[in-house]
Amino acid sequence: MSGTDIHQLAAAYALDAVDERERAEFEAHYPTCPVCRPEVAGFRETLSQVAAAGAVAPPPSLKATVMAEISATRQLSPLLPGVVVDLATHRQRRQRMLRITSVAAALILIAIGAFVVGRRSSDTNDYADAAARVFGEPDVKIASLRGDGTGSFTVAWSPTLEQAVVMGDGLVDPGTGKAYELWMIDGAGPHAMHLLDRADGGRVRKPIAVNGSPTQWAVTVEPQAGVEAPTTDPIFVGAV
Repeated sequence: MSGTDIHQLAAAYALDAVDERERAEFEAHYPTCPVCRPEVAGFRETLSQVAAAGAVAPPPSLKATVMAEISATRQLSPLLPGVVVDLATHRQRRQRMLRITSVAAALILIAIGAFVVGRRSSDTNDYADAAARVFGEPDVKIASLRGDGTGSFTVAWSPTLEQAVVMGDGLVDPGTGKAYELWMIDGAGPHAMHLLDRADGGRVRKPIAVNGSPTQWAVTVEPQAGVEAPTTDPIFVGAV
């Protein structure tokens, strides 16, 4: 797969933007992966709602117009024998397209998140605005947090903006007086990000400021009032 991390193919797979080899490898992997399986399901649900929301009946003249264009459009000639295909450039172009596809799918999820979940507070707008900024930065780093916990977490972080957005799906109630806490981990150890979200409806959507250079992200369940150091082992961990 040209060095591409198989866990980063979830969005492209949901959009049917993978080649046959990638499809075969990903389909052998994701049904048993606790990270990729809910991500594929989430992307498919979102995309189906986008399609349903924007579906319109095509005009009766569409077929005739398309057929007329086909008959009038010159087809590309075969490549001449002397043409050399730069495979390295081709791979780089594919990797860029895969990244663009993944980010585009994430932006679709962000854009209609308020519609799917419901606008419960101004936090929804804050999150959508922050996510659009973070995903729009060329230095955005996306980390999938893996572990034994139910559900999944993803953190998208832009070093330039010193900001991140946190996405959690399929999560269980952390318990009375408890909340999910995100930790930024660097050479000095874990730092509390004061996320402290109870994941109402099984979801977390939060923007956070990031003052530092994390090498990993982690999630624990902590007292809802907050703590300065983890009191339990992480249930989700992911490298930047």
